[in-house]
Formats: sequence, structure tokens, C-alpha cells
Amino acid sequence: MAAQSRSDETTDAIMRATYQALCKHGYPDTTISNIAAEFDKSKGLLYYHYDDKDDLLTDFLRYLLERFDSNIKDDIDGDPYEQLIGLIERILPARLDDDQLRFRQAFFEIRSQAPHSEAYHDLIAQNDDLLRSELTSVIERGIDSGQFRSVDPEQTVDFILTMSIGTMERVATLEDEDLYRRNRRSLIEYIDRQLLEESDGTE
Repeated sequence: MAAQSRSDETTDAIMRATYQALCKHGYPDTTISNIAAEFDKSKGLLYYHYDDKDDLLTDFLRYLLERFDSNIKDDIDGDPYEQLIGLIERILPARLDDDQLRFRQAFFEIRSQAPHSEAYHDLIAQNDDLLRSELTSVIERGIDSGQFRSVDPEQTVDFILTMSIGTMERVATLEDEDLYRRNRRSLIEYIDRQLLEESDGTE
């Protein structure tokens, strides 16, 4: 269990070290020791707060969720289409460098542990719920403003999330960049077709 409270600066440093360790070693081989090797402060400070890998990774997931939530709320009044594409960009960036790929591989390894860890499960479910809520809100705003066609927001979001997470999981597993680009392009085309093009009244 994490120890007493710490400064924001210390928290940021621990989380950066965790990110670097996950990118280098992947989830199975990430340890407190190799996280400490990436930590740019006193190693004893990290060991003071954590002595268990799962507790640290639970805090890391919570940290990512809080930052994601905060970043989304910074742009709640933007253009609905641009905001929707921006949300897709957070999940499926147009340019995926080696560190981003390594991190996503580690993230999906953590995600695969959710059935066996209540803490992981709850945080990942919270993250998915946040994404679903924000995507739904953006689509509803676009419909209300007349920018988007009248669609079922929840059904549309379910498809977008399934496609996005599935695409990222496949590229994390297979490291197939062509597949990643094709699926990302297909998702953007789906959004344009489903939300922007005028309906001709036929099914």
C-alpha cells in the first residue's frame, strides 16, 4: 500500500519513472527495482512510498486517469467535430513512436490483469466510462448544434470505442503499423460518414 502523502513534484517524478520502466521492460518484467533505476531522486524516497509493484501500478493508472480527465475538461466548449477527433487522437495518435508503442504494450498487459485485480478492474472500467461519457457528450453537442446528423449517440460511441481499443490492442500485440494506419483511417472515415454526411433517407 502507498505510504504517507507526498508532494506533486515527487508524484510526477515517480510516475515518469514508472512510465519509462514500463516502456523499457513491459509489465511482466517491470519491478520496483527497475522503476527506481529510472527515478531521478533518492531511491530511498521511492521505497519509502512503495514496496509493492501492484500498488505502484495502481497509483500509476489512477494518475493517468486523473490527468486524462483534467485535459478533457480543459476543452469542453470546443468545436464538436474537432473535439471528437481530438479524443480519437488521444487513443490512436496519428504518429505512434517507439516509446508510445512500448507503453501501450505495457498498458494492455496491465489491462489483461483486470479480471484478476479488483483495483485494476475498477480503474480501467472508470477510464472506459470516462471515455464513453466524453465521446457521448461531444456527439450530443454536435447533434444539438446541427453539425452532426441525428444518430444514436450511445450506439455510435460503442462502435468508436470498440474500434479504437481493438485497433490499439492489435498494434500493441502484432506491431503492425500498416494495420494500425488502415484501421485508424477507417475509423475517421466512419465518423465522417456517420456524423457529417447528409442522409438520403434510406437504410
